[in-house]
Amino acid sequence: MRLNQAAFWRAAGVGPLFKTTAIRRCQQRAYARRSPLAALVLLLLCSFLFFYRLGDRDLTSSHEARAAQNAQTILQTGHWGLARLFDGHPELQKPPLYYWLTALTAQLHGGTVDAWTVRLPAAVSALAGVLLLFIFLARRGRLLAGFVAALVLATAVHYTWTAHVGRIDMPLTLCISVALWSFVEADNSARLRGRLAGQVIGYLAIAGAVLLKGPIGVVLPAAVLFARTFVEGRWRDAWRLTSLWWGVPLVLLLSGPWFWWVNRETHGRFFEVFFWHHNVERGLGGSEDLAVHPWWYYGPRLFVDFLPWSPLLLAAGWYWLRQGRWRADADARLGLVWLIVMFAGLSCAGFKRADYLLPAYPGAALLLGCAAERWYQTARQPRRLLAALGVVVLAYGLGWWYYLGHVLPVENARRDQWPFARAIRDLAPAPRDIVFFRAEAHALAFHLGKPVATLLEWENLDRWAGKPRSNYILMPPDCAADWPQYLTSGRLEPVLDSTDLTPGQPPDERLILMRTVSHRQP
Repeated sequence: MRLNQAAFWRAAGVGPLFKTTAIRRCQQRAYARRSPLAALVLLLLCSFLFFYRLGDRDLTSSHEARAAQNAQTILQTGHWGLARLFDGHPELQKPPLYYWLTALTAQLHGGTVDAWTVRLPAAVSALAGVLLLFIFLARRGRLLAGFVAALVLATAVHYTWTAHVGRIDMPLTLCISVALWSFVEADNSARLRGRLAGQVIGYLAIAGAVLLKGPIGVVLPAAVLFARTFVEGRWRDAWRLTSLWWGVPLVLLLSGPWFWWVNRETHGRFFEVFFWHHNVERGLGGSEDLAVHPWWYYGPRLFVDFLPWSPLLLAAGWYWLRQGRWRADADARLGLVWLIVMFAGLSCAGFKRADYLLPAYPGAALLLGCAAERWYQTARQPRRLLAALGVVVLAYGLGWWYYLGHVLPVENARRDQWPFARAIRDLAPAPRDIVFFRAEAHALAFHLGKPVATLLEWENLDRWAGKPRSNYILMPPDCAADWPQYLTSGRLEPVLDSTDLTPGQPPDERLILMRTVSHRQP
């Protein structure tokens, strides 16, 4: 006959204070024994999910290729302040921290930038985000919640995929998560040293987020923290307890000098491109060259990208909101506020991308992990829940292995720019310039190597066409058909078509290599 816990302590004749303390000590000893094993399981799983075949495929996105060019230029020139593309144009779209990380990775890897070095900062950030989420809950005595939350985060389909892409969003997610967890730990610490350490780490993480993506690195964590203050009912003493008086100057001291310096070096061009175009116009949806998505875009996007856990996430949200259960669990409240604030805030922006929602994923995983712990504790057959969790994770791992080994290589073969770049350099070896005319193909430019040039106006192309020596021009098919209307100093002859070397290439990525022939040539 099984004796329930309350009856046991009544029979033992001990008071509630001793009972609570004894239970907590027993739980802490059990967690201390199991935590290393749980962490090892997460480490092995994440090593497979995030690092397996990380560098096998070519640089497939503009962001990866720009990072590769910027990092390679940093290593070749030794100028770390302002990154530049291979055509000499300064990098004005993003702050430099991701490019610095890529360059440092390549420097430790022999000085060569490749797909692996470009993606490694994202993969390491993904691993760190999963482990820190587990540690955050395990240190609070919630080993099961932490383990489930970490599993959910690691196996959310878009989180796993973004760990394999050299984009800023994964390190940004890590910095924002570290900032939020640090400030929460500082808020809960009873010792001055613990509060101060948490706040310092939080502000350092925010400075890193600013150097990764600018103002959004401050806006997102600040919005969550202020919303949490109101939800917890501590808004009256928030200003008395705040550390903004020294935290904000610390963030400005760490990140501000670079922004001031680069804006001076570019004569104000950086503020115009980065702050106005890529922040204000993107946020308000006022740029003509950026697609504006409806306010509900992130709803179905989150449901698809958070698979296989999105149905359970909806169930967890309903569970916590029903009958006010969220009031009884501070960690679940944090996850709920984290998810809702970021989801709502990013939905208000005009320009939206699936990657932008990634910083909300740790909050969603935290919410679901806390709910899973409650479901396990109240289940009649809890082992079946653990078995179901194991089956889902195993099936996910097998699906990911099949995708990386069989599906992705076929897709990558249609986008691989290396064969086209090699054929071009066979015709025009370096140091011959390859000119891109109204074509943005950063991966191709990276494989071509320096020197490359970029032109946008027909008048400038006409000058190149009039040079006595033949030059090689890369352009889209429509420009290749229209050149007779604009060029007077020479003509263009087609030489290569990218689809001849990369069968199945998407039509919008097709480029034609043209050779100039001056009218002054015999």
